[in-house]
Amino acid sequence: METYVYANDNEFCSKAADGVSRAATPDPCWTPPPPSGGPILVSYSNTAYARGLENGTTTVFVCGTPVAKKDQSYLANSTGNEEATWTVGQGFFTHVITGKAYFVDWSPDVKVEGLNVDRHTDPMTHNHA
Repeated sequence: METYVYANDNEFCSKAADGVSRAATPDPCWTPPPPSGGPILVSYSNTAYARGLENGTTTVFVCGTPVAKKDQSYLANSTGNEEATWTVGQGFFTHVITGKAYFVDWSPDVKVEGLNVDRHTDPMTHNHA
């Protein structure tokens, strides 16, 4: 839902918002092949949702839900690479599937609980352990 709480013309990332982060680059994962053969490398598109926010604010809320803050908050899991399996090595770079998504940028001047606020348009990296 639209929360109408903004920092630098971009909406705060909070559990109440409908924010979606799509990975900028595909996530290569080892994937089981058709019968008989070893695992093959397939690139998947990862997506993470604001409703999965973890380690958000404890005193500042938007629509009664926590807000994302610099270097502490993350989205609990990114989806899209579930066809890769735990048994064949998972992600090529991170060695996980459906991993966490972390913000790598934030508002330069708006802070919550002393830390810069993360916004929906801020870039993220996906699929971390």
